[in-house]
Amino acid sequence: LSTKLSSSPRSVATATSRRKQAINLLFWVVLIQVGMVCSKVTACTHGIVERSLFVHTTGNSVCKTKFSISQVFRHGTTATTSYPKKYSIRQHHQTAFLVNNIRGGALLKGLCIPRGGSMDRDSFVNNATTARSFTNGASSVSPVKTYHKAYIAVGSNLGNRFENIASALKVLCSDDPTTTTNGTPSPTSSLPTVRLVRSSFLHETAPMYVTDQPSFLNGAVEIETTLEPMELLHKLKKVEEQLGRDFSGIRNGPRPVDLDIIMMWKQKSTNDEVDGATTVGEEPVIMDTPKLIIPHLRMSEREFVLLPLCDLGCDNLIHPVLNESIGSLLQKLRDEQEQEKQEEKDVGDEEVPVAVQSLPLPRDRMLCFNETIVMGVLNVTPDSFSDGGKLKGSVDIAVQEAMRMVQDGAGIIDIGGESTRPGAEEVAIEEEMQRTIPVIEGIRKASCDVPISIDTRHAAVARAAIEAGADIVNDVSGGTFDPDMLSTVAELGVPLVLMHMRGTPETMQSMTGYDDIVLQVAESLLQRSRNAEKAGIPRWLQILDPGIGFAKDLEGNLLLLKHLSSKLKKELGESFPILLGTSRKGFIGKITGESVASERDYGSVASCIAAICIGNSSTDTLGCNILR
Repeated sequence: LSTKLSSSPRSVATATSRRKQAINLLFWVVLIQVGMVCSKVTACTHGIVERSLFVHTTGNSVCKTKFSISQVFRHGTTATTSYPKKYSIRQHHQTAFLVNNIRGGALLKGLCIPRGGSMDRDSFVNNATTARSFTNGASSVSPVKTYHKAYIAVGSNLGNRFENIASALKVLCSDDPTTTTNGTPSPTSSLPTVRLVRSSFLHETAPMYVTDQPSFLNGAVEIETTLEPMELLHKLKKVEEQLGRDFSGIRNGPRPVDLDIIMMWKQKSTNDEVDGATTVGEEPVIMDTPKLIIPHLRMSEREFVLLPLCDLGCDNLIHPVLNESIGSLLQKLRDEQEQEKQEEKDVGDEEVPVAVQSLPLPRDRMLCFNETIVMGVLNVTPDSFSDGGKLKGSVDIAVQEAMRMVQDGAGIIDIGGESTRPGAEEVAIEEEMQRTIPVIEGIRKASCDVPISIDTRHAAVARAAIEAGADIVNDVSGGTFDPDMLSTVAELGVPLVLMHMRGTPETMQSMTGYDDIVLQVAESLLQRSRNAEKAGIPRWLQILDPGIGFAKDLEGNLLLLKHLSSKLKKELGESFPILLGTSRKGFIGKITGESVASERDYGSVASCIAAICIGNSSTDTLGCNILR
């Protein structure tokens, strides 16, 4: 360089600067070589680890660590880092493994990985404590998000209550992208501060404390959040304010939305002093401040809180202060309510109202499951096994038949344009629409209130039916036939009936073999429920149907009926709404000897009564919620 530079002060300064740059470059080259000697690295193609990875390991013994980058960031190949046999790591020593391009890369500092262990994406992110970003030579430190678990009670008693709750959760789980001080995107901005894990069912409840106000729609959700308790409280209050809650009004008075922290668990990491492995666990949050008390001070006296928590599977969850399970607290409260009922009967007072499970419908309507609802079947197909296609081709006759069923006590009208009898072939989507949509429009003109469900396996038909005025999608395939069904129903925001079946109507009767039909049907339905929830359909919009007559033989159908209340509901969860369709099915004909489907009504009634009563030890629990 000196031979090409003049002796002027500026040239000397330039040469000095260039020498520094050359030395700096040489330093990084040497460091890369050292990293390559000490480890074997296969670079990933996506994610912040493609830049660099700073691993914090503990322990004095030889450490060998392996994890899948594809699991961590969903894309890319496997990266393996291992130490030579004689390479030991001092306790709390930080060793850098450089992956791909160092410049501009992000360093994850403080990540503890068990020796010989593996970590998935969430564990990887949750165990990292800080992230260091390098951009143009400058560094900044920002916290990596660690998700904690919290249970939030949700409620509303003003306006469209379900819409208020749904909108509040949507706002709560949406985050504006965050940026660093210099305007660049934050390394963790793509991760939300709150994410919804699952929902309970919804319950209609009488108001407490201030009783002169409308009834509430209540539920609960489990969330994961990176926020500290006070930060979460602040965000909940901001959501309530955005949804129109007036905090200057009467305490415990009417409100469009109410969001309360019920319980919270923070993630906690502990290091084993012997082998240096990190264990990730949870510890309950217990706090008592003027603004926030966790666990919620009054949760043990509120059925509308305890019941949704049990919906979420928290029956055996121990209250960290009262040291009792949520299930036992609910039972104790119900025993007290039963005693109050008896005392009020003795003195002639009104009974204490109890929570009633409810299913939200479009246009601010509710189906209440305080009694079993009859679903009237309206087949507009030419080859229906039940009625022989008597309603085919006449919209007026079909609408009149629907209104007759409503007058006779039907609470829902189920309209089908494709036969699903054994051996039936698939119907074209356009033809199915031509059969069903005019009938839905005709019924909706005749009645604005009667709930309508569309019996279809096709997402396009479901969308057209809901837009024409239907309220519920009834899919005999449980969302497995059409890959667009679950996402379509999630977008429409309407209830979905998930039925169990194997194969298609053409092939299902060759798939009737089970080792334990009750258990296997329950497991399959729960999996379909989880798939629906992942697609964006919360459990309070789901109904399960064991699928009597679909891929079941005579013995299988009878076992499902016999164990509906005693076993199937327990496997599914006591609060899951159950639809049962036995009407005129073939197994009734085999038992009674009646070959004509339309003549099996007495057998249909008997099967329905048996399913409701057999094995139902509690007079307060319905064997099923909807009879089809």
